[in-house]
Amino acid sequence: MLKNTHKIKSILFDLDGTLADTSPDMCASLNRVLKEHNFKTVDCFKLKKHISRGALGVIEHASEINQRNIDSSLLRAEFLEDYKHNVFVDTKLNNNMDKLIDYLLEKDILVGVVTNKHSRYVTNIIDGLGLNDKLSCVITGDMVLNAKPAIDGLIKAAESIKCESDEIVYVGDDERDIIAGRDAGMQTVAADFGFINDDINISSWNADLIIKDPLEIKDCF
Repeated sequence: MLKNTHKIKSILFDLDGTLADTSPDMCASLNRVLKEHNFKTVDCFKLKKHISRGALGVIEHASEINQRNIDSSLLRAEFLEDYKHNVFVDTKLNNNMDKLIDYLLEKDILVGVVTNKHSRYVTNIIDGLGLNDKLSCVITGDMVLNAKPAIDGLIKAAESIKCESDEIVYVGDDERDIIAGRDAGMQTVAADFGFINDDINISSWNADLIIKDPLEIKDCF
């Protein structure tokens, strides 16, 4: 359970799987590239479980489906180029996330995003979701030296919104999110509605709170 919530001034979110379901567009781009190379396409629902590891993770999953080692550097470059032009087609906020964001803003709690994803994709996604005027910060992977689970992005966010780490909660759907948040001195929330493999014991992450719906955060304030 979150502690000392009267002190919380900001809630930061991971992007892929936590704030939004970006998987349809990532899957569509991957499958277009796979078809061009006469590879088997992937099931979009199953791909969700590999998106947290970025482009490398989705290419490795495609290799498993095709039962052969795909030239990851070439395919990854083509996948990212396609995705760059199709980053916001079917991507949408996760269920009830819009209601949570509006609730937090009404409570004067700052909302932001910290993601390992590159700004070339994130900028268009945030714009497409209509969140530009609601987010106090958007920290992307190319804005810091080290990606999560390093704390660089979270510390940069804290500096940007002028909050102390113990005044911030970080919400994510990957163990690296929880490690980064905890190491940065923030409270952490594990989003059990995100891109999580069925065989993962999310309780082992030792997040302060585990939620199955974004609106469960409302109950803490």
